[in-house]
Amino acid sequence: MTDDARSPWPPPDRAGGRLRGAGGVEPPVLDQAFDGDSLYSLRAAVAAHASQAGMPEGRVRDLVLAVHELAANAVRHGAGHGRLRLWVTEDTVRCEVTDDGPPKPADGTDAGPRDMALWPVEPGHALWLIRQVADQASWDAGPSGTAATVSFRLGPPARFRLAQRFQDGCAILAVTGQLDLGSARRFADVAGDLIAATPGLRLVLDLSGLTMWDSSGLTALITVQRRISRDPAARMVLAGLPGHLVQRLQEADVASRFTLADTNADAVRMAVLP
Repeated sequence: MTDDARSPWPPPDRAGGRLRGAGGVEPPVLDQAFDGDSLYSLRAAVAAHASQAGMPEGRVRDLVLAVHELAANAVRHGAGHGRLRLWVTEDTVRCEVTDDGPPKPADGTDAGPRDMALWPVEPGHALWLIRQVADQASWDAGPSGTAATVSFRLGPPARFRLAQRFQDGCAILAVTGQLDLGSARRFADVAGDLIAATPGLRLVLDLSGLTMWDSSGLTALITVQRRISRDPAARMVLAGLPGHLVQRLQEADVASRFTLADTNADAVRMAVLP
């Protein structure tokens, strides 16, 4: 078993192609075979089902990216083909990509256990990218092939808002709603203007009202943190980040780039420390 230890939820039943859960067994809404020549149609089908489920545009893009990377690895390191299954629940879209393992040797002997080193996790590689964008990810390799599963939450739509105020020498920027493809640039521009106008800026991001982010939103946060870090006198603290987003930072291996606080008051105290 080579499941990602940070994603303990069980993968779907591979034999039956159905999602196991407390509510019983449900068939996938999409069950599609693929090979190297059909990855485009696979991406289009996944995007259509995710959009129909109400997933925001930026998250659809992230899901399609994750599925493409998994499918491409199945083609490259498996038998050259695989199968995609997609389930939709009230709050989640889950996709499973399976392959049948590498071709058997010509002498008919068993090819042996799969080597997950073929699916590298270093920055820029497939599994690293998937951890950046998915809410949960797991993979299981065995003699019969590999099953990889990704999960994306379906958050309720919330209007994006930014609000600025100043307190005890800190600029507090409250971010509400979804930090995604449609709002990430506005957030980065406003934060960038604050950084440019205030050398040694002490910036508190009040994220208690943030409902979700996609890869564009996470990239914007990382970019703002990098700009802050260029000024030794400046500091940024994230306040009130919801638990599921803290988990995403940890699963994406980027939590160490940020300073986190439970409340705005805690964040202000941390930001003004010498």
